[in-house]
Formats: sequence, structure tokens, C-alpha cells
Amino acid sequence: MSKTIMTRRLTDWFDDLNLSVQAVDAPPAGSTVYLLKDVFTTIDGAWEAGDARYALPQWAKDAYDQPARRMELQKQSHLYAAVVDANGALIAQQVIRFTNRFDPDAPNNRTTQDATGWATFTMFSSSNYDPTIGDQGPWCWAPLGLAETLCGGGRPHDGQSISLFAVWQMTTATNEEPTLPTPPTPPTPPTPPTPPPTPPTPVLERRRGAWVSPMRLSIKSISDRPDHPTVAPGDEVYLIKDVFTTRDSSWEPSNVYGSIDAWAREAYLKPVGDPEYFDDAGADHHLFALILDRDGNKIKMQDLLYWSDGFEMLGEPTYDGYAQGPGDYRYPITKEKSGWGNIVMFGSSYVPERGEQGPWCWTPRGLPAEVMCGGGMPANLHISTFVVWQAVPAEQWIAPTPEPTEQPTEWDHTIFIPFVASDVQAPAAAPSAAAPMPDLPQAVLEMIRGGAWSRAGIELRPGSVLAEYARRAGLGMPVTAEFVSAGQRVQGFLGGIVLASVNDPQRVTHIAW
Repeated sequence: MSKTIMTRRLTDWFDDLNLSVQAVDAPPAGSTVYLLKDVFTTIDGAWEAGDARYALPQWAKDAYDQPARRMELQKQSHLYAAVVDANGALIAQQVIRFTNRFDPDAPNNRTTQDATGWATFTMFSSSNYDPTIGDQGPWCWAPLGLAETLCGGGRPHDGQSISLFAVWQMTTATNEEPTLPTPPTPPTPPTPPTPPPTPPTPVLERRRGAWVSPMRLSIKSISDRPDHPTVAPGDEVYLIKDVFTTRDSSWEPSNVYGSIDAWAREAYLKPVGDPEYFDDAGADHHLFALILDRDGNKIKMQDLLYWSDGFEMLGEPTYDGYAQGPGDYRYPITKEKSGWGNIVMFGSSYVPERGEQGPWCWTPRGLPAEVMCGGGMPANLHISTFVVWQAVPAEQWIAPTPEPTEQPTEWDHTIFIPFVASDVQAPAAAPSAAAPMPDLPQAVLEMIRGGAWSRAGIELRPGSVLAEYARRAGLGMPVTAEFVSAGQRVQGFLGGIVLASVNDPQRVTHIAW
């Protein structure tokens, strides 16, 4: 089948992860075919070879570890793909298709980068799976065209934050059958330690959206409240059941920072015409609250407390800084139709990557309820946060362990980078007023930029004239992807909206928001 003699190398943990390869069926002679050459993993982004479970094998380090590329290859919970020629050189601008078996009709295409030769794809909590019970990860990926496909990519449920690397070799199909060596037999895994005692079953299942932890939102327990609400047998307490976010008013699940999770859309987005239609669902920088009774029915016209002067203010009887309600209402309320209440945020920007937390706290008024804290707009992005409380019998409530203050290790907290905003309305040819560029090769600078953009959930299009203009004009970080509107190619940045005619892309300018 191939004119290229190739040795396939697979990680020792290939079978443990339940990975599999789908072959190419009888490609026409003379056609270009991509054969899977190497598969390996890293732990926590480390490129030190070792014998630990899922650690980088020495042969992979020898073949692919280059200092100029290492920064881009140290991401956690990512899928990587590369294509090499007959001499083993990485090929740029190869399209890689990533497909989720739960949504096969919506593949995600990525392109191998000019600077590194690798394409990357971020895995979130929806990619979790347990290979020890025979489960397989949801992701398949391969170069576009006639290619062997690697399936089973995901995040194993064993506490390890791994990334999966796959390398294909481009070759030409013949009528000969390929001869690939049998993958090595994986070593016997060590005996797992005795698991700790099973904790008590929680009163209700708490679901957190993928972006709740990176945004540094936190839940304060009833026992931590400074106003010390009284809870007696026979009472009800209100625990936070669900927390999720939306980005730029969209209820379409995606990998963009702050986007909604599929489970939240399915649970809470009501269609037009529904008796409880969620008319405020598209609000894009708001804090929402919904309260449910024991049976899951919405408690409507319930007063809500929102405040931004610190959690401890809840214990000050004379404090009067709570958000005002609509019309004649003293406090914001849950609405009579949808059951949701909300406030709009202004001046609530913060940067989670600097250890900052949003200023807002909120909770049902007059009820013994947990408190959500940390609401705000990360880097001034238009993100709304939705919180759902549900009543449970006080007798069943067990005071929870305080939430950890440190971020979970599986998250990549490099989404935001410090920036200097500018009000300068510079033409495309104006010199930059920003800090001087570091003395680094251009290829390395582009790799750094691409990595920073990808962590913000936005792909940097190679050679983008819009991005170059925004950089020279000091418009700050991107806040939207590129799109076409009214004959203009457009992209939003913190300091303005950059646009260029589709027919004359070199005539670039920008306008205010």
C-alpha cells in the first residue's frame, strides 16, 4: 500500500487508554495516504522522559523535543497532531480533523502551525472517561484525506492530566500490503493503592460548568455565612445545584472561554412559546439566580440579595449596599414567568490569572442558603453566570468541606495575559506605542502569540492583517474571532473593532464599540 517503509511506535499505555486505529480501506494506487506513525503521551505538560504512568517515552523525546517548540507542546489536556514527510520533517498547514463521537456531524478542523508543525485541540471536562471499565474517550482525529484515524482521545479518570500526541507520515499508496510491527506489550501496571473510604452520598448532584473554576467562582457554605442563619429539624436549606456560564449571549456549546455546557443548555433553555420561556437568557454580562423547591418547581417572586463589597457584609445588619430591585421592588426578584432573576454588571472586570476574583456575591434573601461569590467579567469579557439553588430537608444536609482556594491542576490558567490598553486611533502604518518587542526570533514570537490566542479560545489566523493592525494601534487582546459582515472582514479587540473590505483587505481601519 505504501512506498515508504515505516515503523509504528506506540506508547506503552496505548491499550490501557483504550486507544484504537481505524485503517484506510483500499486507497487507489498513487494517491496520497497518511499512515499513523507515532502515538505518545505527556503528564502535566512535562517533556521529561520517565517510566511513570503515561509519561513521555524516551524515543518520543529524542524525536520531537525541540526547545523552540517546547512551549507550545507543554499544554495539559490537549490533543496534538503532526504530519511528517518521508524524511521525518514536520509539514505545516496540514488540516487535521477532530471529531467527537457524540456529535459526529460537527467536526472541528485545525491546521498544523508554521512555527511548530503541530495542531492542537483543547479537551474539557466533557472529554472525561474511565478506561478501567472499558470506556473509550470521545475524540477521533486524523489528517484530512485518506488517513488512518486515531480514536479514543479523552481525559482518563485517574487523576492524571495527560495530553495525547499523534504523528502521521505522508506517503503514496501502492498495491502492496503494509508491514507494520506489532505494538509492544505494555508493562504490567502497578497495583493501585487501597482506595479511601467512600464519602457520604451528597443530598443532590452539584454540576459546575467547565469555566466555573477558571473564573475563580466559589461557593460559601451555610455554616460559613457571617449572619449565621438558624436551621432547625424540619426546616429546609437551599443548596447550589448548578452553576454555568454563557459567553456573548450565546447558548451554543463551544470551546470558547466562558461558553455554556451542553448539559446546561439542555436543562434550562426554554423555547419561545413555552409557559416558562426564559426571556432574559440572552443577557450577556449579567448574574442570574433560580430557586427550586424540593420537587424541582421554580420559586417565583423570591427576593434576591446581590452585593459587591465582600462576603462579610452579609453579617452587617446596617449594610445597605445591596442591589436595588425593579420598579417598586426593594430587591431583585425571580420573575413570575421564567422564574429567573438577574442584575446587570458594570465596572466588574477582573483577571483570574492574577489570582483576582470577581466582586459580586448573591443568594436568595431570607432563606438559609449557600452563597455564590466571585461574580464578574473576566478581562471585561461579556460573560453571564447562572446559579440554581434547590431546597433539601435540613436533616439530610451535611455541612460541606470548604472549597479549595487553589485552582485544580487540570486547568490551564494562562488564558489571560497582562496587556496595556490604548486610546490611540492609529492608522495602519502608525508606529507602535506599546512596550518594545523582546529580542526573540519572529517564529518564536508568532508561536507565543498563537499559544496565547488559543488559550483565550480564539484562533490566530496566520498572516491576519486585522491582528497586525490591532497590534500596531495598541487595541489590546482579541475578544471575538474574525467574521464577515456587510462586505467587511471584522474582528473585535478590547480597544475597538477592526475592519477591512473583503475586496480590498489591505485598507484596514477601526471603529469604536
